[in-house]
Amino acid sequence: MKQSVQIFILILSYCFSAGCSGKKTCGEEVSGFKISRSDTELFNYLSKNGPDNILKVDTGFLNVMGEKVIHIGRTDSTGFYERLKKFFSEPALMGLYRSEQEQFADIQTLTNEVAYGLAVLLKEFPNLKRPQVYMHVSGLNQSVIVTDEILSLSADKYLGADYPLYQQFFYDYQRQLMTPDRIAPDYLLGFMMANLPFKGKDDVLLDRMLYEGKLRYILSQLLPNRQVWEFTGYNETQYSWCNNNRKKIWKTILENQHLFTANYMTTTQYLKDAPYTSFLPVESPGRVGIWLGYQIITSYMKQNPDTGFRELMDLTDYQDLLKRSKYKP
Repeated sequence: MKQSVQIFILILSYCFSAGCSGKKTCGEEVSGFKISRSDTELFNYLSKNGPDNILKVDTGFLNVMGEKVIHIGRTDSTGFYERLKKFFSEPALMGLYRSEQEQFADIQTLTNEVAYGLAVLLKEFPNLKRPQVYMHVSGLNQSVIVTDEILSLSADKYLGADYPLYQQFFYDYQRQLMTPDRIAPDYLLGFMMANLPFKGKDDVLLDRMLYEGKLRYILSQLLPNRQVWEFTGYNETQYSWCNNNRKKIWKTILENQHLFTANYMTTTQYLKDAPYTSFLPVESPGRVGIWLGYQIITSYMKQNPDTGFRELMDLTDYQDLLKRSKYKP
């Protein structure tokens, strides 16, 4: 049966029995977990220019990458390996590839974080299938691939905000999210977005931002050693701006009747990756709606501490959820 493939360009006190406290490196207790380094296998193949049969990347993964990411077809199509070599033959791309291999020569800490996060998530959602986790290089095409069996991330998009090649293709606000510390959150966010899809009115701000807030709240539980601003993709200054201006943000949304009114373009302004959030001062960060959704869901969970992840995701009466959160900016 043909797999469904979803590709995401990610911009991504509640206790439970599998919890992790203090400064312990979460994931150490998850035995047998690994991130398959298809990026390294392919790099070695391309660098040695050897016969096609030395490429050890799983065929199923290579088919997804060939068809959906770099668009050269499946492995069983005529000329596949020639097209694969040609795609990566461009000098700048191979330079990017070498930088990725150097940056991520050791991924043990990353592996521990992803292992722990997936273990908790799969325990809370036992109907979800554990994916085979990969790392790949796409030539800056996208960030996360999710299929019925695969979870993979394009590590060449996480070499650091100051990486020289990024300056040619990405704005400052985009490069902020292209750092190594974003890999574990984006792995987990991509998996959740694919398997816990949005339910609600897509053009209503309240519905959309509370869904995004649910994902960030769960993410905060999957990565318990991270700083609070990381779950919304902010730095500390951006997070502080939102906290210091929370009354202004709330007042702007209510006075402009943006919270409940069905308007897709307006709703998107609060959620999209951008230099700042429209309707707010230029000092604001983008994606303020995601920050606000996270605040409301956090408030809800404090008021309703026995709510599990599955129950939280099933709550789709968003006006009732807002009321029960008792959120006060």
